[in-house]
This record gives sequence, C-alpha cells and structure tokens, in this order.
Amino acid sequence: MRTTLVIGAGLSGLMGALALAEAGLQPLVLAKGQGATHWTAGTIDVWGADERTPRQAIHEIGATHPQHPYALIGAHAVEEAIARFRALTEAARYPYVGGLERNVLLPTAAGALRPVALMPVTMAAGDVRLGGEMLIAGFRELRDFYPPFIAANLAAQGVAARGVYLTIPAAFRRREYTTVILARMFDDPAFRAEIGRQLHTQRGSATRIGLPAILGLRDPLSVVADLQRASGAQVFEIPTLPPSVPGMRLFTILRDAIERFGGRFQIGSEVLRGHGEERRITAVWSEAAARQQEHRVERLLLATGGIAGGGIRTDHMGIIRETALDLPVRAPANRADWFSPRFLDPAGHAIYTAGVPVDPCLRPIDMHGEPVYINVAVAGATLGGTDTVRERSRSGVSIATGWAAGRILAGNAS
Repeated sequence: MRTTLVIGAGLSGLMGALALAEAGLQPLVLAKGQGATHWTAGTIDVWGADERTPRQAIHEIGATHPQHPYALIGAHAVEEAIARFRALTEAARYPYVGGLERNVLLPTAAGALRPVALMPVTMAAGDVRLGGEMLIAGFRELRDFYPPFIAANLAAQGVAARGVYLTIPAAFRRREYTTVILARMFDDPAFRAEIGRQLHTQRGSATRIGLPAILGLRDPLSVVADLQRASGAQVFEIPTLPPSVPGMRLFTILRDAIERFGGRFQIGSEVLRGHGEERRITAVWSEAAARQQEHRVERLLLATGGIAGGGIRTDHMGIIRETALDLPVRAPANRADWFSPRFLDPAGHAIYTAGVPVDPCLRPIDMHGEPVYINVAVAGATLGGTDTVRERSRSGVSIATGWAAGRILAGNAS
C-alpha cells in the first residue's frame, strides 16, 4: 500500500506532517534521529538580519530575493503558518507570545542579547526592554550555565543584573545533573517549593528572575507560576545548551497533535535512497535492524535539513549531494567560493546557501527548471538560496515552508 511520507522530524517536517495529518492523510514520519527542536533554543526567529520588522521583511523580500523561501510561498502563507503554530501551542497550554510586528531581545546563556519574534510564554519576562533589575540564578551542578558570567555580560550592555547560585535540596541530590534531569525535578512540587524559598531570599530589589530553561517538562506554566508566587518577582527561562527542554516540549506538542490525527513516527530510520518513475517518486528505502525497509510512496515531503542537518553533504572532492533522494543541489560550483576568508564575515559563507532548488509549489526542479518529481515537496533548511542562520530566519522558514509544503501536498491529493 502506498503512503504519505515525511522525511525529517525537525520543525519543517513536523509542521508539514501536521498539515498532512489534519487533511486526513495519516503521514508516516521517518527520521534518522530527533530533529533540531532538541538542539535549539525553542524560540522562533522569523527575521533578524536588519532593522526591518519580521512582517516588513516577509512582505518585501520578494522584491530583492525572489528565490527566497518566504518569497516562493508568499507572505500570506508565512502568516498563516505562524498563526497555525500559535494556535497549536495555545491549545497545548504552552503558548508562544510575541509576533511579526517587532523582535524581542532575550538574554542568552552567554549574556548576549538575541532578537526573536516568538517565544514560549515562560521566556516572555526576559525581554530586556521591560526594565528593572534582573537576578540570574542557576545551579553549580548544571554545566555551561554560569549566572555571574551571564549577569556581568548583561551589565556590560547596560542591563541591571546580578548572578547567584542556588542549592539543590538534599532530598534531590544525585551524581549527574542534565537539563532533562533538572526539568523533571522541577515537575516535583516539593523541589520547586524549596527553590522558590531560595529565590525569595536572594531576590533583593530584582523585579525579574532568570533561570535556565529547565522549569519542568510536563507543565512549565504551573512551575513558573509557583516560583513567581514564592519569590515575589516575575520568572523567566533562559535557553541553555542542548538538549533543549523548551525544544523537547515543542516536539512533544507537535508529535502528539500529529498522532491524534493518525500520523505515525519511525525514529531511527535514515532514508538511504529512493526510486522514481515518470517524474514521480514511487518508493524509498530506510535503514532498519539488519535490513533495509521499503516504503511505497504516494506523496512525500522532504525536510532533512541542509548542510548543518546532514540533509546535504559534501566530500573532499567538492561534490555536494542531497542524501535521501539524490535531488539536484544548487551551490557554489568552486570549493574556493564556499567560505569567506573571515570566519565572522557579516555576509556569511556561501556554502550555507546550498540546497535543493524548487518551483513555487516547492517541487524540486532540475537545471532547466522542470520538476524532478511532481509528488515531492521540499521544506526547511533543505531548500537552497539563502543563509537562514545569518538572516536569523531559520525557524521561521522551517515553520512556514513546512506548513506550506504539507498544504500543497494535501491539496494535490484532493
């Protein structure tokens, strides 16, 4: 039996799978591992390359960059995808706030200021433009989150902040502490009651308290509310290094929604190759225990990520290839042009614009502009033509093109 496949479990794959699942197509999501949600901050960057608001950028990008993913699907489709994403998280009691009218400046775990368009409500009080003194609190046992360091860097940028360490209660002491282990501790009311008491003692004149983004896996809104009542200040999360607890929450919300509509997941199944006939992909093979598993395909959404995600790979000979279906890739022809001589060049590195070229229906195209497969749509970082990291648009592009690709495939099935 032929099926609807989604290859990739990052934001673009999950949003595409959601669109397909809501259309009644019961997609099977194949992925070699957890998607980028587990490794990113859990915030949504729509546009941050210049002083334009995200809404201005998505409406104007087509005039200067007609092959940009935003331009290909259109500003209305971008806004529709963001609206669906917000409605989904709102229904799951983990609402995302902010919008396309402006970016919000949030502190990072290094004490830098990062512009984002949308963020979980658990991070909202971190907007540095709200004013007032910040207390940055953490645990010595949590690696790579150092409150005094964060506070010092914020203070150097004119943000009133100081940092303190909290003590893990004796009843919760253990040998290892990761973001996930600590998040599960915060799910325990007794643990957060003790932390709340410490925050009240340490607060001083601070009106806001920043903690690492580990405030519970199951019900972070209740954790934040409890800590705010106990401390007497607003509480917000600061993203940590991976694994990302906010990203894990988001993955769970999307996965659960897809499964409610009949979608399925097969994690640990890397797609190795595909077979096409008459401009249609008809089958793909994924890696399974001691064998390769064949999947007969009716329609397929490809969202395996770009250079950073492993969906596009290069070798020492300068050959660039798309790894799942061997689709054409548009990239700088000469290896010498891949990278700028300066590592931190504001213009970025050309290799990160490499990706699969597509038509306005997000179908992969060949060098003549003709669709390679008419039943395949491409989304997310697998798309070429722009450096979404430099633009600070990566998660916005993923949400928008994933949703659009799923809607296009679903429409073609009707």
